[in-house]
Amino acid sequence: MGRSGQLQPDQGTTRSYLTSGSLANRMTGGDPGALLWLRLLPLVALLPLPLVLLSPVLLRYSYVVFAFPALTALVNGPVPTAVAAFGVSFFVASGSHALGLLPVPASGWPDVGAAVAIGGLSVVLAWIRDRVVTRLLDMTTVAETTQRAIMPELPDHIGSFDVASVYRTPEGSPGLVGGDFFDVQCTEFGLRAIVGDVQGHDLSTVRITEALLGSFREGILDDADLKSLAARMERRVALDNRGRSEWDQTFATAALIEIPPGEAVVRVVLCGHPAPLLVQHAVKPLEAKPRPPLGLAEFGSVPAEVLEVPLCPGDLVIAFTDGLVEARDKAGRMFPLTSCVNAHVAAGQRDPHRLRSLLRADFNRGRFQRADDLSLVILQVPGDAAGA
Repeated sequence: MGRSGQLQPDQGTTRSYLTSGSLANRMTGGDPGALLWLRLLPLVALLPLPLVLLSPVLLRYSYVVFAFPALTALVNGPVPTAVAAFGVSFFVASGSHALGLLPVPASGWPDVGAAVAIGGLSVVLAWIRDRVVTRLLDMTTVAETTQRAIMPELPDHIGSFDVASVYRTPEGSPGLVGGDFFDVQCTEFGLRAIVGDVQGHDLSTVRITEALLGSFREGILDDADLKSLAARMERRVALDNRGRSEWDQTFATAALIEIPPGEAVVRVVLCGHPAPLLVQHAVKPLEAKPRPPLGLAEFGSVPAEVLEVPLCPGDLVIAFTDGLVEARDKAGRMFPLTSCVNAHVAAGQRDPHRLRSLLRADFNRGRFQRADDLSLVILQVPGDAAGA
């Protein structure tokens, strides 16, 4: 999410970590604009030089110039570091006991040797650091490509529906792949959507996330109802857990949503997942009787219940993961999603993209902190609710 109070366009999933949070977070995330300031920090080592030239009393501080190439190597490549090393070596050689171009510092040729040695070592270190950073950037590119392949960013319009979405991994994570997943597709059975959350939120969740999304995308083309689709995904998780020890098995929660063509209704099946919200004049949860989470059907015999609720043109369906509503502020209060949505709808804000931005502003204004992945999908029924 963006800075507090700013309604910036959402970046979706890819490289969202580059423009989120404080300057320090953006530096460590690799934001090029933030890194520019980091690259200029070694110039701090040159601040005492004018004073050294003005007063011989300050000669004792001239040694800080030797740190300039080493500091440059920390945040720049070998070429800028070599320039810094040459500049320092020339400055030291300009002393009165060497080339004699400057009255201070009173440095001689032995000092030039030390400057060249430190500068040369700094260039080597900068070259090694560049190689390591290049490899890390290549790995980041692979992770981003993997993320886009598993969970592509949703377009603003799917069929006749307006769609807004947001996906964030936990605070302090690289912001690439997490345990949440969602997708929205138009099929012959109408608009079908899924929002889910795999147990955990690190890279170990990628395997099951890919499996569930693949199963969903195949099932929405063949399964005539949401019960069959949920059963298909249950079998997929069970297959993934086969042969694993009790402690290695995993599960996932999910909300399956369907808006069939020619019918002004929304159908919902919950697999241990928080109920989506239906926004008409006010917000009400689509609380279907949930079946066990995907992968845990053997521990419970509750059959899937399909909740069917009438829709009107302009209605909103908001699906989310618990990372959003369980985020807490400094006082320990959880994010009041329903209250925030009610307030914005009462103010006439029903556009999904505008509503997403307003919810982001609410989240940041309240300084809510999250320890889990966060996902949100907002669907708006078109003017003709039967035109799905």
